[in-house]
Amino acid sequence: MALLLGVSRPPAAYVSVGASHVPLAISSWCWGNRCGAPIAASTRTATLTRGSTVRVELRFAPTAAHVNVAGVTERATINGREVSWRAGHAGGITIYVTAAQGWITYVGRLRLR
Repeated sequence: MALLLGVSRPPAAYVSVGASHVPLAISSWCWGNRCGAPIAASTRTATLTRGSTVRVELRFAPTAAHVNVAGVTERATINGREVSWRAGHAGGITIYVTAAQGWITYVGRLRLR
């Protein structure tokens, strides 16, 4: 049963901050033949320098990614399993990614110094 539960969850994602990884929460998803909407609140904050590159590491290669920070659409690029953009706004992060397996909405928080 535990093995089945592990397979039915979508893959995790992290904001890479130097050598550390700040996990993103999963808000909603349809992955494989299962869907869910745990509406998880993000409890961790990634802190970066304004103008630096925000790098989100995924465990799959997305086909598309849409990023909003504090309600502002960011121009994100995809490079393999990474989604990135320049840190211009602080606040709540929403990242909607699609792949052959389905789609996932990740949420998090970004603080700029």
